[in-house]
Amino acid sequence: MKKRFAILTAAACMVAVFLAAGLYAGTGDSCPDVITMENQEAFDEHRMPIVEFDHGAHLKADPDGYGIGCGECHHDENGEPLADLQAGDEVQGCFECHDGTGAGTPKDFMGPPPDAEALNSYYTAMHVNCVGCHKEQGGPKACNECHARE
Repeated sequence: MKKRFAILTAAACMVAVFLAAGLYAGTGDSCPDVITMENQEAFDEHRMPIVEFDHGAHLKADPDGYGIGCGECHHDENGEPLADLQAGDEVQGCFECHDGTGAGTPKDFMGPPPDAEALNSYYTAMHVNCVGCHKEQGGPKACNECHARE
């Protein structure tokens, strides 16, 4: 039960990654390759460098990418993956549901899976999604690996 909750939580949060700036995955048959994860609605001021999310690399199949399907990150109102979602389909921005504002702290997402109230926080939802997947798949986990300073 806890493992299923953790997996669903991670999937729900990955949606936040793709939609952080309230952007759409695209229209027609294309998706943006890189998404700048800047969200002025959620944060008055960003304390860390803005993440440049490589959407294209996450979608591309091995060996050039990670081969993550759209539905592994994008979810419905119950946190269930949108299994039939295809590249180019219109999707909601994460902030439309995860509309809690302000910067949290790493303790909000590095410990046990947060509850539904904590996942209302845009900050927490984004980080649980990314860090959870990175822990499972061997991706970067340190703050400065994603929030890279120039």
